Amino acid sequence: MTLEKREDFNKENITVTSKRRIFNGFFKIDEVIVDHDCFDGGRFENVRREVIVKCDTVSILLYDPLRDELLFIRQLRVPLIEREERRSPWTIEIVAGTIDRDETPESIIIAEAEEEAGVEIKKLIPIYDYFPSTGGSPGKMYLYLGLCDLTNAGGLYGLEEESEDIEAFVISREAGFELLAKGMLDNGFTLIAMLWFQLHYRDYLGKPI
Repeated sequence: MTLEKREDFNKENITVTSKRRIFNGFFKIDEVIVDHDCFDGGRFENVRREVIVKCDTVSILLYDPLRDELLFIRQLRVPLIEREERRSPWTIEIVAGTIDRDETPESIIIAEAEEEAGVEIKKLIPIYDYFPSTGGSPGKMYLYLGLCDLTNAGGLYGLEEESEDIEAFVISREAGFELLAKGMLDNGFTLIAMLWFQLHYRDYLGKPI
């Protein structure tokens, strides 16, 4: 099979023979069985996969271009308790939220910035839309830079009814880059946002919002 033919693979090269919900908790899991064409011209049949069904998500790196400061949040991530190499399951992240209602990613992340950090976003700049875990879930992440005033930002936030315990804190851009260099920003959306920001911060530094 030629390279051109392989690149032309699409949903017509797959037959879904079975799909059923096998777990229906906060995360939902579907068992999907497919037949699909192979690169060598053959075909696999009855391939079983488990798909985690969850909402799309949105996250934002909050930056004050006049103060040259960034805002991060710190919170407990229970799954990381299982990682023996981590001393702590509390992580440093950027603000994020779940698109679990009929609103745009932009409107949801504006609300999340207020809820998790008490910050009003003045301007949204799209960074990337991407799929964080294509082997396990079709969920999509929408990633933004948010220009804002961080003069009085920071503190404790979160919704008690959702057992959220969030610390928001502001640091200089240089300190944020140091966290990145030391490997302390080790979750996907925060890492991608900061790597992008390293390349583009000069486009916003010192400019009024």
